Amino acid sequence: MMIQDKKTNTSLPSFRWKKLVVLAKLTITGLILSYIFQTFQREQKGLSDILVSLNKVWSNDNLLIIILLVILIPLNWALESLKWQTLVNKIFKISFWQAFRGTLTGLAVGVAVPAQVGDTLGRLGALPSQNRMRALGAALVSNGIQFYVSIVGGTLGWLAISDRIGLPNSQQDSILTLLICLCLMGVLIGIFRKNLISFNTRKPFLIRIKTYLSVIGAYKSQHLLYATFLGGLRYLVFLGQFLLALSLFHFPVDTASLASCVSLIFLVKTILPAINIIGDLGIREFTALYVFQSFYLPVEEVLAATFLIWVVNVLGPLFIGMYLLWKVKIKRNYFGK
Repeated sequence: MMIQDKKTNTSLPSFRWKKLVVLAKLTITGLILSYIFQTFQREQKGLSDILVSLNKVWSNDNLLIIILLVILIPLNWALESLKWQTLVNKIFKISFWQAFRGTLTGLAVGVAVPAQVGDTLGRLGALPSQNRMRALGAALVSNGIQFYVSIVGGTLGWLAISDRIGLPNSQQDSILTLLICLCLMGVLIGIFRKNLISFNTRKPFLIRIKTYLSVIGAYKSQHLLYATFLGGLRYLVFLGQFLLALSLFHFPVDTASLASCVSLIFLVKTILPAINIIGDLGIREFTALYVFQSFYLPVEEVLAATFLIWVVNVLGPLFIGMYLLWKVKIKRNYFGK
């Protein structure tokens, strides 16, 4: 009897941990489904107009554009996964599939947890290593590179069409100055990246954080340039998808102006937190209406193009990421050594 009690007590913490993990996954899944439900609830009034606009362009004449739009979906996330794999491989080797799974898992958790915290936790949780927290620095670099690419693209877009936005010259100059400073700051961070983790501390918590971030200083310039190249390619793919969606409606606007508007949409979406009172799709819609207003385009068609991009690039992969979330095995030593 004593031996049996001992076995029961030993297995109890493990049983409790499994229950806690299941509860966490259920909570995240519930938040994801709530996000999707609230998004469609918020769009309910204008959804019928959006669907009517989409129905008009759903024809054989636009079949090639629609096919290209769909083909670019896996390419978009494949480039992000390749960037993630490249950065993690500096710490320990992972396959492309493991990187792809982590990317979509990060997308799913990112909906439930604010800012980039959820994306980072999702990616780290999907890694096979027990010391997965060592890849925290790689996650920060990966997100930082995509952030920087969006800033550069947004700056070019702002230079092209800022005069049409309707802001006073003083505000235009202030925004341009801020964007240029952010672009220069990104370069300086890349050059002096080793200094970011050279701080001395005796506090155990900060020592562990420093260990997690140590990979930032270990990347060579060619590693960062290659990762930035992949981030730039992904940005161009995303930009191309949005332009394809807009081309379905044959707007009387030149491609360069449309691309500049899209770059500003990406810029605002990048700077604002991923989860807020407006929501992911709400940010895209609000920004799209604001930057396109000077071109006098039909509101319902602009919203239809924005909604289409959200469905193909976020909603579809989100369901896959939610499925992959339940495949992730999280042990008690999640934070590693």
